Amino acid sequence: MKKIIMAVAASVLAFTTAPAQNTKTYAKIIYSVAPVTTDDVAITVENAVATDKETKFKLKIKNLTADYIIFKPEESKFIINGKEMKPEEKWLVLSPNEDDWKVINMKGSFNSTTTYSYVIEGLYKISSSTKGIETPDYKLPVTKNDFKTGNFSVSLNKIYKQTDATNLKMDVTYNGDKIGFVFPNKAGVLMPDGNEYACVKSSGLFAKSSALLLAKGKSDSFTLNWNKMQAKGKTMDMQFAEMMVKWNDTFAEVTPEKLRPVILQMVINESVSK
Repeated sequence: MKKIIMAVAASVLAFTTAPAQNTKTYAKIIYSVAPVTTDDVAITVENAVATDKETKFKLKIKNLTADYIIFKPEESKFIINGKEMKPEEKWLVLSPNEDDWKVINMKGSFNSTTTYSYVIEGLYKISSSTKGIETPDYKLPVTKNDFKTGNFSVSLNKIYKQTDATNLKMDVTYNGDKIGFVFPNKAGVLMPDGNEYACVKSSGLFAKSSALLLAKGKSDSFTLNWNKMQAKGKTMDMQFAEMMVKWNDTFAEVTPEKLRPVILQMVINESVSK
C-alpha cells in the first residue's frame, strides 16, 4: 500500500510540474489564474494572454497588513517549458491596507504555451513603525534649498506658498547600503500658533506623496501638502507666515523581511486560432 501511495504521489507531482508541451500555435491564448491569499497579501491576475510576441498579465496585489509591502519583479520568474525567465519592471510599494497593480510582461513567442507558472519571490514587508533618522527642521520661507540627513541627500525642486495652501516638491537621493524609505505622510508643519499640522493629499503637480523606496544611488521625488488651516476660528495666512517642517520619521534606512514565495499557475481558458 505504501508503495502504491508513493507511486500516485509521484505521478501527481510529475503532472503538476511537467512543462507544457504543445505543437499547435494560436493567434492568442487567454489564461485563467486562481487567486492566492496569504497572511500578508491577496493576489489576483487579470487579462493574462500570450501571443507570438509576448505573454503578459495584470498583477494586482492587496496589502492585508498594517505594514508596508514591497514587490520586486526582477526577483520573480516565469517557468515556461522548464525554462526560467525573469521580468524587468519597476518596484511596487504598497502602504498599509492599500492595493495596487503592475503589468508583468515577458517578450517572446508564447502562442503555443497552454500552461505555465509564475513564481513571485520578490515580496518583502517593512514595519510601519520603523524609526526614522533624526532630521533638523526645514524653515519656510526657505533659507537653503538642500540638506543631508543620514545617507539621504534632499533638495527643493518646487514650492507653492499662498494664503490657503503650501506645497513642496522635494528631490531625494539615497546613498546607503540598505534600502532607503521615505514616508512623506509622516512629516508635519509647525505654525506660528504653536500647533503642528499633518500633511494632506493633493492633486496635480504636487500629488506624489506616497511612500518611496530607494536602492543605493537611486533618486526620486515626493511632495508635502498643507491646505487651509484654522486657528481660533480664523484662517491662518500661510503666504507670509514662518513655518517649520517637522520631518519626524520621514527618512528611514531599513532591511526588509522577505516573505514566502507565491506561485501562480496560468492555465489555458480560451484560444483564438490563426
